[in-house]
Amino acid sequence: MKIGFDFDGVLCPTPFGRLAVHAPEPVDDLPPDYASLYDVPRSSNPLRLLAEYARFGWRGADKAGGDVLCELASQHEIFIVTGRSRKGEPLLERWLKARKWRDHISGIWMAPSGLRPPQHKLAVAQMLGIDAHIDDDPRTAYHLAKHGVRSYLLDHATAHGDAPLPENLTLVSSLSDFVNKLKL
Repeated sequence: MKIGFDFDGVLCPTPFGRLAVHAPEPVDDLPPDYASLYDVPRSSNPLRLLAEYARFGWRGADKAGGDVLCELASQHEIFIVTGRSRKGEPLLERWLKARKWRDHISGIWMAPSGLRPPQHKLAVAQMLGIDAHIDDDPRTAYHLAKHGVRSYLLDHATAHGDAPLPENLTLVSSLSDFVNKLKL
């Protein structure tokens, strides 16, 4: 099975918890040439990398993240599919290596210019054949589920409540809960 993990808010907690909950709302369809957006070489702008480091470089990791990745990677292909800009890829690579998580990851897919995060994550799911994806953004989780991707919404603060979920979408409270529900 191929499993996609969002990064910020899933493997890497946000500094103050989830401050904003994006309501499930329509997302534009993928442009017909979306795959070509991934062919554009990543630029190496040192100032942009410094800005990415200031925003993200100091963040910690989910306590269960390493164990979950190790367990799942023993039987599945794991991909990080993040809405972060491709310009920060060296930073993300260092972050994963510092935690000894990089060996569990089959690939890292960062957002190209021209796609919003939910579009990017759907594009990657379609290009790679992702079977399941975990995200903390309801808009993304709903969008993926609507397009047939088995999705898991990490609901940190139970902000989703008891609203009905669409087909292909499962609510989880932690990474451990995700692993348990993934096995069902």
